[in-house]
Amino acid sequence: MRNYSFRRVTQDDLPRLRAWLDAPHVKVWWGDAEKQAALIKQDMDNPKIVMQMVELVGQPFAYIHHHDAHAFPMPEYADLPRGTRVIGTFVGSPEYLGQGHAVGYIDAHLRDLRLHYPMVAVAANTTDTRTIGIYNQAGFRKRRLVETRQGKLVQVMTHL
Repeated sequence: MRNYSFRRVTQDDLPRLRAWLDAPHVKVWWGDAEKQAALIKQDMDNPKIVMQMVELVGQPFAYIHHHDAHAFPMPEYADLPRGTRVIGTFVGSPEYLGQGHAVGYIDAHLRDLRLHYPMVAVAANTTDTRTIGIYNQAGFRKRRLVETRQGKLVQVMTHL
């Protein structure tokens, strides 16, 4: 097991996050890098969302956030029980892709979240089979297909 650490996103992380959001492997699923970077910056002090950098041996390589499933108007999570946390994540540094790090740090993060919350959920784009596979390996199970407010079809998955 690798020793992943998680720390809050700071202002100093914003340039790195912006560069990661512009990387082709992130941009394909996270969309407009400028818009996403602005949302991260805007929500840094929002108590409803916890945004963290993922590090391995002190080197940041990924981003993860979590929030209450009902904190934002997201119909894909409307049927989930109170207290459910939603996560969103990406590996930013391309040299960390394809080595099992995503499953590893998601699993490590889940161990902590599950101590405090009854359920954790994600909503992956239905065409993003790689991400769905990663979440499956981390113990998530398919719950239902649903459209987001933007009309995208997503696979909602939960970790019980």
